[in-house]
Amino acid sequence: MINFATMPSVPFPALTLLTLTLLLVRALFPANQRHRGTICFLVACILLITVSTLRWEYNLALLRHLQPILAMLLPPVVWHSFISMASVNRQRYLIQLLAPATLSFCIRIVWPASTDWLLILLFTGYGCSLLSLARQGERRLTSCRLGQLEQTKRMAFLAGCFLCLSAITDLLILFDFGMTGGELAPAIIVVAQTMLLPLIGAAILAAGKRVDLADIGAKVAPARPVVAEDEAVITFKALEKKVRDSQLYLNPDLTLALLARKTGIPARQLSGSVNAVSQGNLSQWINGFRIERAKALLVSTTLPVTEIMLESGFTTKSNFNREFQRVVGALRRLSVSSSG
Repeated sequence: MINFATMPSVPFPALTLLTLTLLLVRALFPANQRHRGTICFLVACILLITVSTLRWEYNLALLRHLQPILAMLLPPVVWHSFISMASVNRQRYLIQLLAPATLSFCIRIVWPASTDWLLILLFTGYGCSLLSLARQGERRLTSCRLGQLEQTKRMAFLAGCFLCLSAITDLLILFDFGMTGGELAPAIIVVAQTMLLPLIGAAILAAGKRVDLADIGAKVAPARPVVAEDEAVITFKALEKKVRDSQLYLNPDLTLALLARKTGIPARQLSGSVNAVSQGNLSQWINGFRIERAKALLVSTTLPVTEIMLESGFTTKSNFNREFQRVVGALRRLSVSSSG
């Protein structure tokens, strides 16, 4: 969406393209850590920036017509890659996915001068929707695997920021061309992309800190419930018993929607009771059981750590390491506080 063309001498389009390509490679490997929303977001951005750069470098008529079409498709494509994991009415979902871009395309055909404003509206609308999705988190992302919930929320937030910042950048460039003929556009592009690249990089490269396997012997257990409302406590205890008895936490593809079906507790009530009573969100609470299981296997078997990780319901080393460090760190702090 950002109009790189006005400043062919500015190296940031090429720098952005190179950085996004490196991040895409990082997101693709290893295969068992791939995240569909992240990959879709990066591929869409790379495609649009490549077409934009080639269009202004060679001024081809085909690319001149292709660029605004791709720009109109980018927001709904990025939005779709995240909202497909959310609880939403299918008819409403299709309307939100197809209607804005289709209407914008039709308006552009009869009124080409409106293209910039249409793109600004599209990027802003879908960007704000992604920010709202990230804020609501597990309440909306009911079809997202619990092991990927935090990453999905983080990437939805950053994708929303990307779209909104792109809209703001285009708006500033549009006003700049109207007032100064584009004199400030290079600086606007540089500032915008300087803000974007660290955000995107941090979301993908921060795969989770590794934890020293010597710490495996530390005491690990799910967080204990704290004082909460009676109804939430009752729901939480019933849920905890069902999860323990059926060992639902061992399912690596467990989602909020699946957990609600298996336990017979409505998703919103289930999530609310865990948040109110436990010391973390639903994903962290489930991972507490998994870490407890891993601890038992490490003590009672000679299985390799990687196999124990898989047997405990984890799918990636990064998630296992991150959750182990979080739980062990919390227990250590609790132990120090108690002894003091």
